[in-house]
Amino acid sequence: MKRPLPRSPAPRAHKAGAFYVGVRAIFLAAFVPSVSVAQIPGIAGPLRDTVSAVADSTGQAQGLAEGDSTAILADSTAILADSTAILADSTAILADSAAILADSGRVVPKRLPVISSGPGPSYGLAVWSWDLDALLSTRAVTLAELVALIPGVIALKGGDYGTPVTVMAFGAGGGRVRVMWDGFEWVPLGGAVPDLSRIGIAGLEEVRVERHPGELRIELRTREPTGVEPTTVVHVGTGDLGTNLLSGVFAHPNAFGGAFTLAFDRVETRGPGLAAGGSLSGVALRYAVPVGDRGGVVAEMRRFAPRTDVADLITGLTRNDWNVRARWRLAEGLIGEGYWGASSLAGGPEEPVYGALDTRRTQLGLRTKYTYGSFWAQGAARRFSGHGIQGENYEVAAGGARASGASLDASMRVERWVGQYVSSWRARVETASLKGFSLFATYEDGETGAPFVSEYEAYLRSLRLGPPIQAEPTEKPRPRFTKRTGIRAGGRFFGRGLSLSGAWLSMEVDSLRPLRFALDPGGISSPGGTLRGFEAAVRVPLPLSGFTLEGAVQAWDRDLAYLPRRLWDGALTYHGIFKESRNLELWGGLGATSRDPMPIGILEPGGDPTVPDLIVVPSSEEWYFHIQVRIVTVNIFIRWENILGKSDNVDFPDRQQPRFRTIYGVRWVMNN
Repeated sequence: MKRPLPRSPAPRAHKAGAFYVGVRAIFLAAFVPSVSVAQIPGIAGPLRDTVSAVADSTGQAQGLAEGDSTAILADSTAILADSTAILADSTAILADSAAILADSGRVVPKRLPVISSGPGPSYGLAVWSWDLDALLSTRAVTLAELVALIPGVIALKGGDYGTPVTVMAFGAGGGRVRVMWDGFEWVPLGGAVPDLSRIGIAGLEEVRVERHPGELRIELRTREPTGVEPTTVVHVGTGDLGTNLLSGVFAHPNAFGGAFTLAFDRVETRGPGLAAGGSLSGVALRYAVPVGDRGGVVAEMRRFAPRTDVADLITGLTRNDWNVRARWRLAEGLIGEGYWGASSLAGGPEEPVYGALDTRRTQLGLRTKYTYGSFWAQGAARRFSGHGIQGENYEVAAGGARASGASLDASMRVERWVGQYVSSWRARVETASLKGFSLFATYEDGETGAPFVSEYEAYLRSLRLGPPIQAEPTEKPRPRFTKRTGIRAGGRFFGRGLSLSGAWLSMEVDSLRPLRFALDPGGISSPGGTLRGFEAAVRVPLPLSGFTLEGAVQAWDRDLAYLPRRLWDGALTYHGIFKESRNLELWGGLGATSRDPMPIGILEPGGDPTVPDLIVVPSSEEWYFHIQVRIVTVNIFIRWENILGKSDNVDFPDRQQPRFRTIYGVRWVMNN
């Protein structure tokens, strides 16, 4: 039975002592091991052979000296502070746990393995590339404008936005401009070259271009979600001639169990004349479902419909492309893909003639790529159905690079057209830099065919308004092939920001196929020949920080259809990044592009048909100025086109282009 404590003659001192002992007991009980707690007076009862501490007449507990009490009080204060710190740490840990729990619901999406194409960007290997950041900072609004930024590439335009447009390099002609969209070959459906007014730039993650004497190859890769949150990119602008821009991309990493991308484009203008208005509009959808950790299934659909008020140009035709593919990582370094898709070009029911036109073409393809260290090899096989296009094509390529040696690769393509096989091949090499110097060379040779130049061409002619157009007397019931040999060899120096590049060019061309699309429906096959020329590019940093002079030129000893004797461009550019956060960035440029008078694949009216005399369009020169500033994720831009107002910049007879225009707007990347 416990003995009651005697009444203390000093209540104030007793209360203070009780508070001290109580606080000390509570925190020690909470944070001190039980073995130690058992030894604390007043917590587990008196120890053996000890005297219970009670208050005496001085108001102090018996058995405790005044100095000991002070020390114990100091210890208790320290323990209280330590306990408060531990409690704060526990709260922080709890908050971190809650954040981790919240983040666990936002899982990084599984990306399908990517089948990249050949080596990366290189002037020596003639490869140019734009990634997401570069696409946001370019002054180009359309795909044709983007590709035309490459030295030696020209855009062939039918007027303002909404009219047909294609691109050309080395006078490639029909059948030698190819577009590959995620490996799916975007075959032309209305001519021998792709009409790039039917491809929007929104929703692209990468644009890669290879420019060779025998081929201009454009490769597009669709954007897919990479972060844990949905992302929206909005591009809005307006300007002179009633120009309005509106495009957007919405990428969701986890929509109904898969990754979803929606992109839309809209560009409209009043045009350079009262009856030359037009628009480009389209939509693209991509939905990918991962299956395990090695691959998945993707469905893609694209629909684009340019419109124009120009009276003698066909309008109202909509291009549709779709495909379903499965891509898998078959083994370490080995990726395989199979796909099935279709393309069509059809008119609406309101079109009296073209409403019944449907140029549906299907495509079945297999692709694979193997990578081992710096060595890579890839192949593709495609089978097509329908008139006017190739029946099959097969491609193989392989290459490798050594940091102390050189980069070397080679490729070969075999095509089947109406039962006949033709082949072409290419090899290229670029040495590693030695004290800033490197050498490069490309050799290519072979034959290729051009689409829509035989029996299907007659079908298209039968649908045109007006009197029937007679086929060429030499037209054969099978596609006509062109043979071309090309050499490009040169060197490059880079050091202290200075870049100098140059190459000798040689081509032997047996003939050129016409473009055979809306801008030259009467185009003819023209004779080729042997050409010699050179090209050079320079980039010089100026003493003013961020300013650079850039220029490029290409010249030939003679001209060819769609290949002027001289092309050049130059610009004064600026690029700067500010703030420690790098959240302020500025681009700017004042420059010009120019070409000499250029023959095109259309006969001069009234000329001798036995001796082709091609129409020559006048020289073209366009000065431009653009500024863009990025503030965190908002890009504000303004550009001026043809600031000198040159009025005879035309690529085809009577196809007027805008004299002057200002466009301004914003590109905004938002995480939802």
